[in-house]
Amino acid sequence: MQYLFTNRFEGVSTAPFESLNLGLHVNDTALHVNQNRAILKAKLGASKLVFMDQVHGDSVVQIQSGDELPTCDAMMTNVSGVALAVMVADCIPILYYDERHQAIGVAHAGRVGTLLQIGQKTARCMAETFGSELKELKVWMGPSIRSCCYEVGVEATHGLESALHVKNGKYFLDLQRANLQAFLDIGIQRENIQDSEVCTCCDQAYFSYRRDKITGRFAGVIVL
Repeated sequence: MQYLFTNRFEGVSTAPFESLNLGLHVNDTALHVNQNRAILKAKLGASKLVFMDQVHGDSVVQIQSGDELPTCDAMMTNVSGVALAVMVADCIPILYYDERHQAIGVAHAGRVGTLLQIGQKTARCMAETFGSELKELKVWMGPSIRSCCYEVGVEATHGLESALHVKNGKYFLDLQRANLQAFLDIGIQRENIQDSEVCTCCDQAYFSYRRDKITGRFAGVIVL
């Protein structure tokens, strides 16, 4: 198994998407995006690289051939050589690995996905489909916007009160804390959960929608 979180470097896209933009939906040149995806696929040595049409929902799709083009916000597979990618530009890219059953997963956890419990649902789907033991599952939460920068209106805090920070009358969400607690609540072990602690809005090495509005997408990717 190998996994990585890309940054915005070593691709071919031009401003404002420079340079390793992996999103076809942001009005970048499709030729450049496909070249960037080919660069990533070659770096992983994967035979297939699967992206989702992400819709801020809670659907989890099992990938069986690597040729699927799923509309969902989470994927899982036990097929060797098929890399799974989750694209982000502030949302949390979550990766999963079950060493015993040789299964992997990815999930896209923004504010809505966190509310819909996409992180826990993906873990449970892996348990149901592959026999994964939640206490053995390894989870990585990649670079994403953090509470230092994720200011929201009060209406966006409903259901996420446990992740809320109020500073000077302003509302900030800590989605990492919400997802971490959700994983612990279903039996995933704390020592098996890694959080990158990088804030994409602060760190210019990553694409950030909150910071730049018109920008590219980076990805969390995992392959058996």
